[in-house]
Amino acid sequence: MSKRQNSSTTAVEERSKVAALSGAGAAGQPARPIDKSRDMDVDGDADMGEFEDAFEDEIEEEDVVERDEDSDGVEMMQDGEENDDDEDEEDEATAEKKRQVYLPGDQLAEGETLQVDNSAYHMLHSMSVDWPSLSFDFVPDNLGNSRSLFPHTMYAVAGTQADRAFRNQVVLMKMSQLHRTINDDLDDEDRTDEDVNDLDEDPILETKVIRHQGGVNRVRVLQSYESPLTATWADTGKVHIWDIKKLMTALETPGAKLSSTSQQPLFTIASHGTVEGYSMDWNPDGRLLTGDCAGNIYLTTRRSDTGANFVADRISFKGHTASVEDIQWSPEEASVFATSSVDQTIKIWDVRAKARRFALDVPNAHDSDINVISWNRKSRYLLASGGDNGDFKVWDMRKWADASGRSTPAAEFRWHKKAVTSIEWCPTDESVLAVSGADDQLTLWDLAVELDAEEEARHRDAMVGPDGTKRDVPAQLLFIHQGQNHIKELHWHPQIPGVLGSTAASGFNFFKTISV
Repeated sequence: MSKRQNSSTTAVEERSKVAALSGAGAAGQPARPIDKSRDMDVDGDADMGEFEDAFEDEIEEEDVVERDEDSDGVEMMQDGEENDDDEDEEDEATAEKKRQVYLPGDQLAEGETLQVDNSAYHMLHSMSVDWPSLSFDFVPDNLGNSRSLFPHTMYAVAGTQADRAFRNQVVLMKMSQLHRTINDDLDDEDRTDEDVNDLDEDPILETKVIRHQGGVNRVRVLQSYESPLTATWADTGKVHIWDIKKLMTALETPGAKLSSTSQQPLFTIASHGTVEGYSMDWNPDGRLLTGDCAGNIYLTTRRSDTGANFVADRISFKGHTASVEDIQWSPEEASVFATSSVDQTIKIWDVRAKARRFALDVPNAHDSDINVISWNRKSRYLLASGGDNGDFKVWDMRKWADASGRSTPAAEFRWHKKAVTSIEWCPTDESVLAVSGADDQLTLWDLAVELDAEEEARHRDAMVGPDGTKRDVPAQLLFIHQGQNHIKELHWHPQIPGVLGSTAASGFNFFKTISV
């Protein structure tokens, strides 16, 4: 599939292209009209921008209700006042019945628009950009694991797709004051004591940037707080490795300036020549695998006994006949990795094999290019894959092939109407999977859901569209997040359970749903 993002052609200053962070804006499930008014500008790099509050306090005169009083000062209800209350209750009930859950493909009536329903999200923040990013990754921090208290702080690094090669950047982002937004739609009188902590404060975005020659096809961060090495796949055919620990230190030090050496890559992998690629993955021990559009896969090893930081192999792993679209190291076997390709196969490799050939493969795993794969970190025998035709599959590697030698997926879903662009297992729940597509949907699935016949019948009856027709919605589908255009990549935050980030042509979303 085509990975390239359409870039803006507007000339801008040489600064961070990340432009805005807001407290709402992406349409979710259920949906109502999207409110774009909360996208707020912010300068990049060292200067922190100003966030505007689109919902400034408005003082309105209270309605004065005149009531008659008897001689004892007791209020007397006017004729018809009780009926008015009944009518109000009926109106609310009628409105609730008329409220429909929107699903992709439903036709909107004339004048109808979609708006985010904040009650479906514990947290939802959107960030607009001047240059889109095909890829990003979360950066590990020292704020603690499994944290749940709001407001959240998180770090991420992204690479740009600018209109000219010299304008591209690697951007380190620190996002703080990410408050809960689930009660944003509530009136003050409807809030409980627990809700008072949901402050109406703007999130804060701070950035540090490094100039990058060429567009950034993919970004991957070694998940180590002490050594968060970052690799960028450039459209020039080069893979650069950066030490962003220095950027993080500068970001936390007011007035700090980056040295010239900290803005240069630690190492550049030239094994691919001028052939660009998109697939890349770090092993926790510092080894990096990169795959290109010619089907070559190279291993780069982090070493200290050679006098150099890294050693890049010149001999590639051979086996794919077309572009290698994704690579994943095994979470269990340190020498094993999986790949997916435009040749419609999934292959399993062992870096110890002298012949540099694959050990296992699934021919014709999909009927189209296999864009993405994800290895389950908890149930380590499960591998998920997403195809260019919109389907995604789950493979049980304990049952890689049946008696006849054919490989059959353990599960298969055809929900997305266009190419699957990203797929990732939840790091804290082994049955939950996130999937994004070129149809502008990001979906959450719980593959552990199984319905009996009676439950299945109730589920089908509940899935009725505005026109009264029943809709085929898988019971495993938990949530549909919308509001972004051309979603390219998603990631679960490794230290904040349930929090997701996604990048698209329209910018970034960071959110946590009520479903996970």
